[in-house]
Amino acid sequence: MTDKKQTSNLDQVGSSISRICENTKITGTIETTGDIRIDGTLDGSVVSTGRVVIGLKGKIKGDLHCSCLDVSGKIKGNIITDDVLILKEKSVLVGEITVQKLIIESGATFNGLCKMPNNEAENNNENNTK
Repeated sequence: MTDKKQTSNLDQVGSSISRICENTKITGTIETTGDIRIDGTLDGSVVSTGRVVIGLKGKIKGDLHCSCLDVSGKIKGNIITDDVLILKEKSVLVGEITVQKLIIESGATFNGLCKMPNNEAENNNENNTK
């Protein structure tokens, strides 16, 4: 009986993560409430309330809006993350980003504009109180 419960739990966890494998190309918009990992090519946008991971071979030409984004591959588009954006060592990102937290590892490439709305509001409040 314990084995069935463990298997059932694993199935539920595994089903909440979608994956676009290497050598797969998708054109269009992906919308999900779960996590997604992209190791293939996407010509379109991603909207997720979960975490998005772009693998080393992953390529996206389009916009992303998600909770957290972890990039090892390449993205050309605008990004909004509700929490954190991590650009790994060999990642390439070209576009405008709006983030709460940004981590850029040595060796990553970022060309674009970065907005950090909460930090901007805090800075304005500090300037107004002086």
